[in-house]
Amino acid sequence: MKRAIILFWYGLTGILTGIANWITVVLGMKDDSRYGKFLRRIVGTCFTLFVILCTIAASCSFFETLCNRYDITFTNAPEDVYTQYLSRNATFCRTGYYEKGYVIDHDGNKTLKDILWIAKPLGNDSLICYSDGKQRGYFNKFNGKIAIEPRYNHAWIFSDGLASVDDNGWIKFIDPTGKVIIDNHQPYIPGMEGYVFHNGFCVVHNECRDKVGLIDPTGKWILEPQYFSIQQYDTLLIANNGTEETVMSTKLNTIIPYTKASYWIYDGIIFGTMQDHTMRQYDLQGNLIDDFYISNVEKITYPTNELRYSTTKNYDDNGKVISETEDNEPTHMQAIAGCMCYQAEQGWYGLMSPDGQIITSPSYSAITAISANLYLCESQDDYGVLLNCKGERIK
Repeated sequence: MKRAIILFWYGLTGILTGIANWITVVLGMKDDSRYGKFLRRIVGTCFTLFVILCTIAASCSFFETLCNRYDITFTNAPEDVYTQYLSRNATFCRTGYYEKGYVIDHDGNKTLKDILWIAKPLGNDSLICYSDGKQRGYFNKFNGKIAIEPRYNHAWIFSDGLASVDDNGWIKFIDPTGKVIIDNHQPYIPGMEGYVFHNGFCVVHNECRDKVGLIDPTGKWILEPQYFSIQQYDTLLIANNGTEETVMSTKLNTIIPYTKASYWIYDGIIFGTMQDHTMRQYDLQGNLIDDFYISNVEKITYPTNELRYSTTKNYDDNGKVISETEDNEPTHMQAIAGCMCYQAEQGWYGLMSPDGQIITSPSYSAITAISANLYLCESQDDYGVLLNCKGERIK
């Protein structure tokens, strides 16, 4: 190796010497006149400066590569660095939304690099799920160090001491050491929402992938996989058997029995949408609060035969009106119809009297007033009927 370097150096210096001799001959610098000496000094100086600049550039490039390789920095992080608190000794940092981030400890040392995204655990679990852009693993939020190497194509957050992972196409649950605790031979379904424990239960599907049930942290079925869907809301569960839904507590006691309805929970209230598009409200114990919930009421207007002519005012440079121009197209004056329109389920409307009496059920996707006492009520298939203020159909 040493001999090769020496030969390379002799060859390089020989080429440079040849180039320098050629330049001196071309420029006539071989003579000892003042002109020749002057030109030799200029060429020598320029050549020396060129070599120095090349050396500086090569040194800077080598130094930059060295700093990037060993994460050597000499300036503070820029102000636009996004940081996310993980613990007293770990912070997630990223300079841009599409840039990979890193974890630093309280001394500013990087403990983990090349992180595409992170997902924090629930409750008292300490391992954070992260992706390096190819696979997923886990690191400890208290020290920022890897706990389970990224080796899974899909992985979910820790909850109740367990995390679900996609292990070669099969869903398994592991503990913080990476040991498999639950393996019920459940295949991974693309797009399936996360296998996470809430209140001691986790929603999982059967081997046929067509029904779901509940398991506990030991893998035992608490609810057999005979439901089309199970939704978890804090301390309540909403289960759908394909035709009806029920609301249960986490102790699997019935809060609302099976009904042909759709339930959801918001702000401590259970909302139920019936098949006729009416809505009901229940408290969290299943007691009926309102058997005909109305989400919105609006007045309906219709165009009259009276025309309105509008004009456009013209102003001078001082802001003074100098003329008015009448618009060519008049508009019909609007009047308020005799009935109001109310909304129950989102996008479904009915007629209501001014004193709040329900005239029709919320069976229409749109209601338009034609006159003071005549309404065009349309269904979602664009089929419409004409009704009067009593809800009677006009033939």
